[in-house]
Amino acid sequence: MSELNRQDIRKLAKNLMFDLSDDEISDIQSEFEVLMKQLALLEAIDTETIEPMVTPFETPTHFLREDEVDAVIPVEEALLNAPKRDGNYFVIPKVVNDEL
Repeated sequence: MSELNRQDIRKLAKNLMFDLSDDEISDIQSEFEVLMKQLALLEAIDTETIEPMVTPFETPTHFLREDEVDAVIPVEEALLNAPKRDGNYFVIPKVVNDEL
């Protein structure tokens, strides 16, 4: 994708429920051009002789803790202020546009 035109930006914005002005669309187009130039520079780097890195650390790290269940609130309390609910679930308006 080397070019992002105004129609593409408008379609993406509509799918994400954004309203963009013409100035904002122009800004996005120029930022996208800069991004594509930067990516082209990265792709031009010769990495054939570089070995892949398995981990960024020389020694193994063990800083992740085990998941432990702690301070669980009851479902009724969690749903206490829900404007709409269906059994044990929140009911929210659909926010994803499935028209592509």
